[in-house]
Amino acid sequence: MGTKRDESLRWLPIDLGDVCIALSPEGAHDRWYIDLHTGETLLLNAEYDPQEHGGVTARQLESDEARFRRIPPAEAHQSVEDMSAYAESCRDETLKESLQLALQAPGPEKRFRSVLGWLPDALHGWHQFRQRKLEQRAKAYLASLGLGVTA
Repeated sequence: MGTKRDESLRWLPIDLGDVCIALSPEGAHDRWYIDLHTGETLLLNAEYDPQEHGGVTARQLESDEARFRRIPPAEAHQSVEDMSAYAESCRDETLKESLQLALQAPGPEKRFRSVLGWLPDALHGWHQFRQRKLEQRAKAYLASLGLGVTA
């Protein structure tokens, strides 16, 4: 049996991957918007072409809050919090301890990735864990706007 759809949300074909990118540290320097009417995600940058988006101008994206909302950039602490949660979830006590030590040192993100760089299975596990976290954040953000994802 499938999960029951929350009828309080407006269900749209939103590209969850785009919302995840917008909410990730990698997307923090970009300006992403979501069209509340269609679910389209729009990246406003130097290459933005209104003709590719039904004539919607940059000015409209930035000023029409009834239709467009800026997807907020990631908060700096989220990445390290996700890394800490992943470390805590590791069953291998040696790996868990190594990751926790890396996160306590200066430059924790780089050190965390260095530990995982030698362990392809753990690195793959981290990427899956991180993707789940981003998807959870994206769905929660969209729900805060009254939106649900159909695709």
